[in-house]
Amino acid sequence: MQELSLQLYSIQSEIQQNGFEKTLQAVPEMGYTGVEFAGFGDVPKEKMKQYLEQAGLKAISAHASDICGKEEEYMEYLSYLGAKHIVCPYASLETLSAVKQKAEEFNKTGRILKENGFYFGYHNHAGEFWLTFGGKCVWDLLFELTDPNYVYAQMDTFHVFRADADVYAQIEKYKNRMPTMHLKEITSEADKEDTYAGNGVIDFKRILQMTQECGMEYIYEYEGKNAMESCKKAAAYLKQL
Repeated sequence: MQELSLQLYSIQSEIQQNGFEKTLQAVPEMGYTGVEFAGFGDVPKEKMKQYLEQAGLKAISAHASDICGKEEEYMEYLSYLGAKHIVCPYASLETLSAVKQKAEEFNKTGRILKENGFYFGYHNHAGEFWLTFGGKCVWDLLFELTDPNYVYAQMDTFHVFRADADVYAQIEKYKNRMPTMHLKEITSEADKEDTYAGNGVIDFKRILQMTQECGMEYIYEYEGKNAMESCKKAAAYLKQL
């Protein structure tokens, strides 16, 4: 793997403590070539672009839970940075009517983004696999109800595994509708805790082999302790697969 991006939520405490400029400088030293944003703070797009260029990083994507209705705002900021993906990281999908309504919103947002050269995705947590309607989990329902031309699946391996779903079967099912993926590790089937890649049970080599011909952008995410060191270990492990 030559290219690997970091979801900046992984090191949010470092950003809060030291700011974007200093923290982004450390990201390539950890082994990453790009970033996915989880908010921009109050940093103007001109400054953020400067920070990325100083660090030699590419802006790949951004998580934006409030993207629906704010498409123009996000497109303006991210187009300046050169990013092409905008992903909704969470939505309330606890009823069938909520799933249907959100699917309509996502189709509308996805159409707007595509017409302006962007790609729109939805990122899973375990809940989309736990909750079912009519024998189908919310994850499958959402993508049945959305247009694949406008809405893609950004799968998070940790949360699929945490939901006791077959992560490899899910990847096989959605890999052609999944231009970006979150590679996120889990300790074990019993503990289901966050850990750094290579220190758990997910077979990332198998996942890379399954998806290497799809032109996918791989994004690493981590939510445990010692984030900077753990993300560095994860990058070293993933990039040698």
